[in-house]
Amino acid sequence: MSILSTVANYGGKVGDYQTDIKQFYVSDVGTAVWIYKKSHPYTSNPFITPANQNYNILIPKDLTVLGSINNPSDANLKKNIESIDNENIDSIFDLNPVKFNYNYEENGKTHYGFIAQDTEKVFPELVSSYINEEENEYKTINYLEIIPLLLSKMKKMQNEIDELKEQLKNTK
Repeated sequence: MSILSTVANYGGKVGDYQTDIKQFYVSDVGTAVWIYKKSHPYTSNPFITPANQNYNILIPKDLTVLGSINNPSDANLKKNIESIDNENIDSIFDLNPVKFNYNYEENGKTHYGFIAQDTEKVFPELVSSYINEEENEYKTINYLEIIPLLLSKMKKMQNEIDELKEQLKNTK
């Protein structure tokens, strides 16, 4: 079954059944978001991607996923694999968790996280930027990649606790 036969037409242009392309949205700046099925060496799943690869996809409201959110993690897809060093692990405490409200939300919902500009000083590789329709540049944080840093720090702290317990046990 083609993806075209399973997706409603929201006024977008429809590709043909050979390309399995569906255009969802054309914005004022001439960008489009496509959902399509293409040949890819790592997956046969449909892709959601901007037609212009210079743009990211922005979802302006909550995203609810009934399944899992999975990042490619297979060793065959990676190179330059190395353990996280102690310097990076200890830097996790340089992050400053905050609670805040978004300027654009009217419901006053409280959120928890980090300030991207502060995070960028500690872990620049976790911060990216996007440009909105008004051409304002905003920073984003890859929160998922903070998890390995947290786990590494927890493991280091547990090792220190175990060593201290052993020292205490030996002094009695």
